[in-house]
Amino acid sequence: MTPPDKAATRTELTDLANKLRDLAFALDELSSVGPEGIEASVSISEWTFAKRVVPILVGKMMGHPSIKNGNIGATTEIFYIDAAAGLARSFNRWYRLGPAVSDQSVLQ
Repeated sequence: MTPPDKAATRTELTDLANKLRDLAFALDELSSVGPEGIEASVSISEWTFAKRVVPILVGKMMGHPSIKNGNIGATTEIFYIDAAAGLARSFNRWYRLGPAVSDQSVLQ
């Protein structure tokens, strides 16, 4: 992900778009052929689930389809952010960025 203080280049955006298209294609393929039809070139054994931190935004929402206007909400994983342009893209949708919180907790 591009840091908030640095706008993504067109190449980075193209790479991200291509990776997300590849993921969507793979899921469509699974839907069509089922698990038996998937050819996986990598195997993993002695595996377990784990979690890792991903970047999200937390703040007062306006116009969100399931969060009441003015309520605090959290986005899904952020894939793109350009604070200077006031724009962010989460896994689910675009967000127009208003003023950011500086040196204080969003949940105060």
